[in-house]
Amino acid sequence: MSGDCGPMNENCREVLDELDVFLDNECGEDLATSVRTHLGDCPPCMDRADFERALRDVIASKCRDAAPSGLVDRIIDGLKSAKPTA
Repeated sequence: MSGDCGPMNENCREVLDELDVFLDNECGEDLATSVRTHLGDCPPCMDRADFERALRDVIASKCRDAAPSGLVDRIIDGLKSAKPTA
């Protein structure tokens, strides 16, 4: 995944395929370095990464509600008492 970015090319597709893993910090250092390098050389891919980061931030800020008291315990109890299906 090198620079060489004009209109979307194979390098861009490779980076965008790995973008979620990269943004979630779930990739190895080699992939992270490669993605960072590409993003630094490719404004369209950097724009996409910035959008994805911003979207994640909005979702995280809006999804902070806690489950009602006792809900988690009721779900766990229900799962424990459920009969496995074969």
